[in-house]
Amino acid sequence: MIARLTVLALVVLLGGCTRWTYDLGEPLAQTDVPAKGTPLSEVIARLGPPLRLSATPQGYVMAWEHWVIGDDSLGLSLGPLGVDLLSLDLGAARVSGEFLVLQFDRNRQLADASFSAWNENAGQGAALQPSFGLVEVVDVSDLTGALPTHRWGALGLKPLPESLNTQSPESGQDGLEQRGTPRGAGQRTLEYDD
Repeated sequence: MIARLTVLALVVLLGGCTRWTYDLGEPLAQTDVPAKGTPLSEVIARLGPPLRLSATPQGYVMAWEHWVIGDDSLGLSLGPLGVDLLSLDLGAARVSGEFLVLQFDRNRQLADASFSAWNENAGQGAALQPSFGLVEVVDVSDLTGALPTHRWGALGLKPLPESLNTQSPESGQDGLEQRGTPRGAGQRTLEYDD
C-alpha cells in the first residue's frame, strides 16, 4: 500500500520529465587516424567527406566530428494538488565526442593529424519558479545545430545568384572552428550579436 501511494504521489507531483539525445556526425576512433603520407583520395574514401575544411598556405586542413549530447530535465509541480503557484525544475547535460583534424600539403598528401575525444558534463541547473510550466535550466542549443554539411547542401538549393554569392565560413580560408566555441573566442571574437 505504501509503495502504491509513493508511486501515485510521484505521478501527481511530476510536472514534466524529458530526455533529449542528439547524435551528430559519424563515430570516429583514434584508430581511424590515417598515417602521414596517405593520399587525400584514400582518406576521403575511408572517412567520407569532411564536415569542415579550409585552405591554408601549405595546402588544406579538414575536420571530421562526432557528438553525442544528452539533455535531461525533471519538473516537479504541486499543480495537480491545487497549488499552481510553485514548480521546481532540474536539468543536466552531458557531452561526449571526437574531433579529427587532418592537414594536407599542396600535393594532397597527409602532412599532420590531430585527434581529440571527450566525455564531460556540459552543465546543470535548477530553478524554482512561481508558476506552472517547465523552464530550460540547461541550454545546449549551441551544440545541437545542424552539421556544416547540411548548410552546404542548403546553399545548393537557393536561387543561383544567391547560391554563388554565399560564402560559407567552413569552406574558405578562414580556418576551422569546433562546435560550441564561445562567440568571444577564436575567429569569431569581433562578431556582434544583433
